[in-house]
Amino acid sequence: IALHSLGGVQLALFCKRSILGELEHVSIADVTCGVGNVFHNKGAIGAFVQMKARNGDRSGDDAVKRNKSIKMLLVACHLAAHVKKVDARNADYWRIVSELEAQAPPQFLKAATENDEVVGGDHLLDSMDHVIFTGDLNYRVDLPRERAEKAVSEIGKWESGDIKAPDSDNPGRGVSNARMALLRHDQLLRTISEGRAFPDFAEGEIKFPPTFKFDKGTDEYDTSHKQRIPAWTDRILFRPFGVRVHEYSSVPNAMHSDHRPVQATLRVSLKGRERKEATAEKSVQKAMTKKRRRRRRKSDE
Repeated sequence: IALHSLGGVQLALFCKRSILGELEHVSIADVTCGVGNVFHNKGAIGAFVQMKARNGDRSGDDAVKRNKSIKMLLVACHLAAHVKKVDARNADYWRIVSELEAQAPPQFLKAATENDEVVGGDHLLDSMDHVIFTGDLNYRVDLPRERAEKAVSEIGKWESGDIKAPDSDNPGRGVSNARMALLRHDQLLRTISEGRAFPDFAEGEIKFPPTFKFDKGTDEYDTSHKQRIPAWTDRILFRPFGVRVHEYSSVPNAMHSDHRPVQATLRVSLKGRERKEATAEKSVQKAMTKKRRRRRRKSDE
């Protein structure tokens, strides 16, 4: 139902024939983030999708009033490269959501209140029922190559059984602990926890090896003179409200690239958003959260 390319970024959107009649709107926008925000080697494609809500039985005086439509934003992106370019990746994210907000169909943006920030992308994200970001986000692992490679090797030994778990009742604990020890140095998880980009986004549990950087056609991490550090550059993030993760994995047999692709199966609620006036307390809390985000963005610039 949609197909769009921006440099090396591609987005294809498919829909089961059985629910095709529930689609109300599909449109595409793109944002360039390459050199001078002109070149297409970095950037994003966003798909705005509106569907009929599945609100079930709404009879009775006490029935909750809900919106009749669900609005979703699906984004495929490629952010700034190199291990030390965390701030550039964060800036790419804020540029993408800000520019997509400017290009959003009018019906996708809720009416702004005096406490809403109408620029910067926050208003767009708050207007959506579901937001999913996918692609080569390019966040790396902040460890020397030797330590990261040793940790990846240890994870592999746990998975193959070369290392035996002392706790026979929970043999998966060893590999989980080894993987978490490496993920503690993941730039994206740290960025989210500090609120510098992708605020309020979540991710399925990572149970697969780092997806970058491989020698093409092999299982070997970069053996070139650059010796790039193994990292989970390829990710699928989402706003967690009304979303359940059924699968989140990589595709180890896809060796045509120096990355391993990732895939996810997500179950999203199609129940319309409850229509009610926000309380004054919630409005103030929301305004304060956005002020903190603005301060963090400014500190990164």
